[in-house]
Amino acid sequence: MKKLVVGLAVLCLMAALSSTAFAADASMTGWVTDAKCAKNAGPGKEACARKCIEAGEKMVFVTDQDRKILSVDNPDALRDHIGHHVNVKGSVKGEALHVDSVTMVAGS
Repeated sequence: MKKLVVGLAVLCLMAALSSTAFAADASMTGWVTDAKCAKNAGPGKEACARKCIEAGEKMVFVTDQDRKILSVDNPDALRDHIGHHVNVKGSVKGEALHVDSVTMVAGS
């Protein structure tokens, strides 16, 4: 019984540590687009993304690494980069990205 309690405590600690890793500061490269067209984010989609966001679609960030779609909790930080390939620094909590800074990716 004692081993079971210790094992559960270790599992709880590991789960707590892994959940804080997702809230940690992050730097990632990807595309700023709208939620409706996120799966097709990439070069040449700037006008479509801008039109959809202006029509009320939610702004999202699509990561290059795994094509993960993250909602942007402070869209004003990316307002000038709709449709662009950028590197963002910020924090991810769950499926939401909070952007602290953004730079254009060279050659995009």
